[in-house]
Amino acid sequence: MNWYLEVLKKYAVFSGRSRRKEYWYFALFSLLIFIALGVVDGMVGFFSIEAGIGILGREVLVAPLVLVGAIFALLMFIPSLAVGVRRLHDTNRSGWWTLLGLIPCIGHFVLLVFLVQDSKPGENQYGSNPKQLPEPTAGLPFELALALRYLRPKRTFVSMITLISIIGVTLGVAVLIIVMSVMSGFGQQLRERLLELNAHLKVSERGKPLSDYRSIRDEVLSNEAVSGAAPFIIGPVLVETQPDGEESPQVFTPWVRGVDLELELKVSSLVSANNLVAGDIDVALNGLVVGKEFARMLNLRVGDFLAVHSARSFHRIRKAQQEGSEAVLLPDDFEVRGVIDTGHYEYNASFVLASIEDAQALYDLGDAVHGLSVKLHDSKQAETVRQQLLKTLPQGYVVTTWEDENTQILDALKVERNVMFFLLFFVMIVAAFGITSSQITFVVQRTPEIGTLKALGATGWQIMQVFFAQSLVVALLGLTFGFGLGLLVLEYRNEFLELLRVATGFELFPAEIYLFDKLPAQKFSEMGGDLTKIGVGSLFICLLAGVIPAWNASRLKPVEAFRHE
Repeated sequence: MNWYLEVLKKYAVFSGRSRRKEYWYFALFSLLIFIALGVVDGMVGFFSIEAGIGILGREVLVAPLVLVGAIFALLMFIPSLAVGVRRLHDTNRSGWWTLLGLIPCIGHFVLLVFLVQDSKPGENQYGSNPKQLPEPTAGLPFELALALRYLRPKRTFVSMITLISIIGVTLGVAVLIIVMSVMSGFGQQLRERLLELNAHLKVSERGKPLSDYRSIRDEVLSNEAVSGAAPFIIGPVLVETQPDGEESPQVFTPWVRGVDLELELKVSSLVSANNLVAGDIDVALNGLVVGKEFARMLNLRVGDFLAVHSARSFHRIRKAQQEGSEAVLLPDDFEVRGVIDTGHYEYNASFVLASIEDAQALYDLGDAVHGLSVKLHDSKQAETVRQQLLKTLPQGYVVTTWEDENTQILDALKVERNVMFFLLFFVMIVAAFGITSSQITFVVQRTPEIGTLKALGATGWQIMQVFFAQSLVVALLGLTFGFGLGLLVLEYRNEFLELLRVATGFELFPAEIYLFDKLPAQKFSEMGGDLTKIGVGSLFICLLAGVIPAWNASRLKPVEAFRHE
């Protein structure tokens, strides 16, 4: 971090030389800050899809480290350009070679080769060798400076373990973000689909049909939060196909839903023309509209007829038998006028639509209905409006919300999401063991140095801080890269799935099963709570993983430490 601050101190200094460490540490921390600001952009809704950038972060990187496109990028433009020029000076090249960055691909590649080269030994025309100058870590607290020194990349087993630890934390955090976003997006999309076909509220009368539904509808519509209300009748029926020729008829027991087409359009998309697959949305005079799965199972086409046996028919037969007489009731003949696709298998396979009048005749309701479907301007007000209606409607009326109607589905989603969240956190715990392993190895490897520090007067708390700071740095790097990787994968999730489908020929999420064409994901701006839990929880786990090795290091005695020499 001190290298980054060193570059900022030389904000607009284009003279002199900068070693590789100064340039690339500045590049690394700039990238990490950009990722963090990109996360903030996403959380507060600052990111512009059209522009491809946010107000704070979302960088566009042009060698040598010229950053454009956001507030922070504009602030970093001059120091990034200056450190790039000084880096070229360090390789004994003019700063004008920076203009190679304007040449696509080839220019960037050549410039990258220049920037990764080592310093020219000794003094050159641009100044003395920066490697002969004291490192910026000299100004840091003793514990942090020593921790960063121990974490410097070296070709050792310990460095490899540290790298693996950072990668483990990165992958754990990224997977957590991706899975929670996708699951939240899936739940949100499922809710939207449920709300498309289901009313926000349902009004009925306890224990009997709703007879005075017109006046009740007017009362409901007087509430300012209500946008529409429509009567409905719903119940099971027995249908029988009427095939031509010698084929045997098929029998099925769907649910019939009686609707008023004009009013139903104001409360749901069930009878929307967008759902039409064949025929027309026509339920007048013994007309039926059926779901595509129902039509497929019974091999129905527009114009076919179905014999419908209602509960009324069986009730009259039983009543006649009780009276000692015989009754023969013929079923009602209905014509299939249309086939629809609601996007829900249950509706497509188990529901048929009829007119209110035909449904009233099937259930012998007279002028009554089973209830009213109510749509609100805002579905989130369902419980509030429910309480208001219960106060204004006569005694004995029941008002249920769409969440009450779909309790099992919504509860299952919550349970699945919570279980997945905790399971993935166990993955983070496993990843944190990598930090513990690397720290233990560090302690073993640095035992003589710990003894020397203790002999020179370092306290156990200071030694503990050194190794604790190492765990903190590893955790922060893993978290930052994890957030960045999670963001990247979520942004290009559908492109990745398409690439996977083309490469393997395997559809990971078939649309006919999961009911979506593109993989849903919660907007980053709506994940504030989850991101906070993931960030705080992961940081706590990683820091906890470093406690035991740090504690063991702090308890080492100089005499015991020197025995390992």
